[in-house]
Amino acid sequence: MGYCIEMTDSNFIIRKENFAKALESLKSVFVPENMTVYDSNNGKKYPHFRWVNTKSVLESATLFEAMKEIRYLPIPNIDGDICDVEFRGEKYGDEEIFFKALAPYVESDSYICFMGEDDSEWKWVFDNGEVEYMGV
Repeated sequence: MGYCIEMTDSNFIIRKENFAKALESLKSVFVPENMTVYDSNNGKKYPHFRWVNTKSVLESATLFEAMKEIRYLPIPNIDGDICDVEFRGEKYGDEEIFFKALAPYVESDSYICFMGEDDSEWKWVFDNGEVEYMGV
């Protein structure tokens, strides 16, 4: 099951001097106490990130490796900064959790736009260390 999505546009920048802190922040969401969500409808806890190999993220030596594991292929520029990303998944996952972890290290005015299987559109906008979901 799941909700199919497609990335339609993006401008996503992380400067190389922020890679180590961004990697540390992204890895922090993979600790066990942060990886479950309570479903009040049935009283059960479920793990986040079922489609991500947690061990691979935690063992990633670089931000590039960790981002590939969460389905976002970083695109470097000639200076070694991440100048964009390519979504390599098929379905909506836990983007909000990942984007919140990365937001303090993403350049302001960065964004990632998506379209869902029902033609709905939205984008994630990064500004001043925060990320905001915006319906289009």
